[in-house]
Amino acid sequence: MRDPADLPSRLRRPRRVSDRGRMVLIIVAVVLVVLLLASRAIAGFYVDYLWHQSVGRTDVFWGMLGSKAFLFGLFALLFVLLSVLNLLIADRLAPSTLSTDTHPAVTRFHEVFGHRMRLVRVVACAVLGLMVAVPASGHWQEWLLFRNSVNFGKNDPQFSTDIGFYVFRLPFLVFLFDWLFIAVLLVLVITVAAHVLSGGVVITPPMPKVRRATKAHFAILLSVLALLRAGGYWLERYQLTTERRGYVQGALYAVLKAQLPAVLLLMLISLLVAALFLYSIRTGSWRVPLVACALWLVIALFGGVVYPSVIQALVVNPNEKEREAPYIARNIEATRDALGISKVTTVPITFGDLTAQKVAGDLSPVRDTRLLDPAVMLRRFTFDKGQVAGLAITDLDVDRYNLNGRVQQALVAARELDLKNVANTSWQGTHLIATHGCGLVVAPASQVQGNNRPIYSELPLDHPELYYSPSITGFAVVKTNTTEKPCQGSETAPYAGTGGIQLNSAMRRFAFALSFFDYNLWGSNSITETSRIQWVRNVRDRAEKIAPFLHFDTDPYAVALNGKALWVIDAFTTTDQYPYAQDADRSQLDSTSGLNHVFNYVRNSVKVVIDAYDGTITFYKMDTVDPILKAWSNAFPDLFVDSSKMPDGLKDHLRYPEDLFRIQTAAYARYQLAPSAFFERTGAWSVAQGPPSEPNAKAAAAATVTTDGQQSASNVSAESTTQRFIPYYTMFHTPGSSVAPTFSILRPFVPYSKDDTRTELQSFMVASSDPATYGQLTAYSLTATVDGPTVVANNAETDGTISQTITQLNQQGSTVRYGDLQLVPVDGGLLYVRPFYVVGDNLAEYRFMIVSYNARAVIDSSLTGALKKLFPGFSGEVGDRVGTTPSDTGSTVPTDTGNTTTDTPADLLNKAQKLFDEADAALAQKPADFATYQSKQAQARALIEQALKALKTSG
Repeated sequence: MRDPADLPSRLRRPRRVSDRGRMVLIIVAVVLVVLLLASRAIAGFYVDYLWHQSVGRTDVFWGMLGSKAFLFGLFALLFVLLSVLNLLIADRLAPSTLSTDTHPAVTRFHEVFGHRMRLVRVVACAVLGLMVAVPASGHWQEWLLFRNSVNFGKNDPQFSTDIGFYVFRLPFLVFLFDWLFIAVLLVLVITVAAHVLSGGVVITPPMPKVRRATKAHFAILLSVLALLRAGGYWLERYQLTTERRGYVQGALYAVLKAQLPAVLLLMLISLLVAALFLYSIRTGSWRVPLVACALWLVIALFGGVVYPSVIQALVVNPNEKEREAPYIARNIEATRDALGISKVTTVPITFGDLTAQKVAGDLSPVRDTRLLDPAVMLRRFTFDKGQVAGLAITDLDVDRYNLNGRVQQALVAARELDLKNVANTSWQGTHLIATHGCGLVVAPASQVQGNNRPIYSELPLDHPELYYSPSITGFAVVKTNTTEKPCQGSETAPYAGTGGIQLNSAMRRFAFALSFFDYNLWGSNSITETSRIQWVRNVRDRAEKIAPFLHFDTDPYAVALNGKALWVIDAFTTTDQYPYAQDADRSQLDSTSGLNHVFNYVRNSVKVVIDAYDGTITFYKMDTVDPILKAWSNAFPDLFVDSSKMPDGLKDHLRYPEDLFRIQTAAYARYQLAPSAFFERTGAWSVAQGPPSEPNAKAAAAATVTTDGQQSASNVSAESTTQRFIPYYTMFHTPGSSVAPTFSILRPFVPYSKDDTRTELQSFMVASSDPATYGQLTAYSLTATVDGPTVVANNAETDGTISQTITQLNQQGSTVRYGDLQLVPVDGGLLYVRPFYVVGDNLAEYRFMIVSYNARAVIDSSLTGALKKLFPGFSGEVGDRVGTTPSDTGSTVPTDTGNTTTDTPADLLNKAQKLFDEADAALAQKPADFATYQSKQAQARALIEQALKALKTSG
């Protein structure tokens, strides 16, 4: 028999983790997660501070943070004090022992928490205090404006109160009374619960038993609620001045005669209810105050909603014009002031007949006509000048530069960093090597080469590297041991600027690595103590991070000045609290516009300038009168810089914001009327209908393209879904004046019609961007009928020569696109000029110019040729094509084209298209064969000229 010791021992089961051990593991895991989140939050805070420090804006950082912390602490403390005070009162009023009929739940609560009752209540009050204080910290902007409010110097017409009260004080006061009402209501709930738990209220069927002292405590709190509501009603009186329920915005007849008296009555009732609750402390009965509360509710419903609607329907609507007349006048005056259209200069103008001699004697306006539309030419610029790995041209901006011997309109493109297309997609490649864009490309908008291409040139920059731009994302680390990718034609040199945050300590590197959750920032050997991390490189995000209380334009534009590349961003101050002013019509804005929010007051008070090399950001005050900017200047005294300190020459490149001009023209179309004509809209205008950008397209497009190549989601007017005319920048020559042209933005108007059928030109507005007249709005009102943009565009499209040209090009697989239809006043007359592009493989090429006058339209490959066709005997030279020998049609006919007199126009156009294809093939070669390309282009244009002549002769 075997010894038991020799028998195999029984396998033991693994020990199970005890409940206590499991709990410890859970607690440890939770603590680790909390520590990780907390440490990342702390790192993020530290990184945020370092960023503000790097741009010299710690004043803004601490100012915003201090305001949020102050409001959070103040409101949390206020709630805790209110709740604790009422809990102490509840304790003092509580019976010494619980009643025998106390609810079992209350008894059980005392058994569980009896010895910790004080702690439970303090924790509950603290938690609720923190919860109700969080929303309060979000109102830091209203608080700062409240503290730093200024006067507008103008009173509202109803209460004779300075408008500054409505804009700066009223919003915070309304929030304060609303918050106090909710806080006291929560305190009342806490107090009721405290009295239930302490025995002051015994829950027994059918009605709870309430001690007299407890009932008095409740009555005081209810009285406070009623008093707070009375204060809310008092403030509501002022809010009626922006009421949106009548013919126009503001306190109109029904509001003043019905709703305002109802609000005053409700205020008196709330005061009465407060008094009755206080009186109930003496009587011990709540019957009368509760009846008063029911009456309060009925009057609130009837007086605040039903009665004003009845007055509107029975008194106002039958006689609306007479009843609303004085209030419409208030609305007109307020809207003009608030939207900046009160000082529009109106100039009557008559356009007469033009002759060849008149046009030849006043060629400057024609020479400044824009041939290249930024919306159409974006891909062409990208193909010609942006085909570099890791770089992209994402936008074309309109500006003016001295090019080819004169100041003229120009298109400016920045080669921005495009991390999606970099050759090296490693961490080093996207953060240490590909760190910047390269250079600014410029081309005159009113001239092209003989081969239809823009006349490109590079704007001179000391540092062509663009480390900051509108579409750049992510972060970059410069001054590392890894060589950055140099710009083409530039020497490899380390970053010499001060942009970014120096990573000169292990703590900084660890903080960034933790905040960005990127170990490489800690572990990379390429990063040294002299390295700098550039973060928030998108220029608009950069501006918004410093001044989130401003609203920013979505189209920053690049300026080359004194060897530096600068980005300029328009910043706006807005409010929706201006008494009697109408809300801005935002239907014609892009969905991403900085002005795409509700407002009835706006000013372009700030120009933000950002250095593309080192990220230096400066906020220039352009409007020293704007009260909102004054208030923010009081809040942050060192943030804004006077415009007189702007670098020399920069004002010559500022431009009037397109989005603001859209808002103002949409408003002025109606608000140029006198009060007597406003109701019936006699003499009202509409922004002119926008001609389609493609042949045979409908005018009611869901989306259009803005003048800077950005899509607009809803270019519609308030009266019609028809696409409206898009404003365009131009070198505007004042009709009848010999002064130098001004860089301006222009938009035409047509007479208002309910069905949008009026299409004749009524007026056009111009906003100047020149330093001496910046912001001046001028409306030129026509005294005689002239065809409007859509009529002119339709007439041109139905012209035999133009329509056949379009048909032939479409048959050959190309697509025709139009540029902006431009109004060109010339020596007392008016020309309409429109570029004509041919698009193939998504690349547009300028081919022709359509010129219209007196219901007649012609097409030619040059402005000179078109004017010769339109005005026989014209002998001038516009000079819109550079590098060709001018002739009667603006081009020469090579001898080797192979055409014969038997070729039809279709044959000629087919041959021309074949030559264009051969030219593109020559350009696509590696390396490109420019000689063949230019030769084929010249031959093709000559054939097109012959085809046009043949079509004209046969027509």
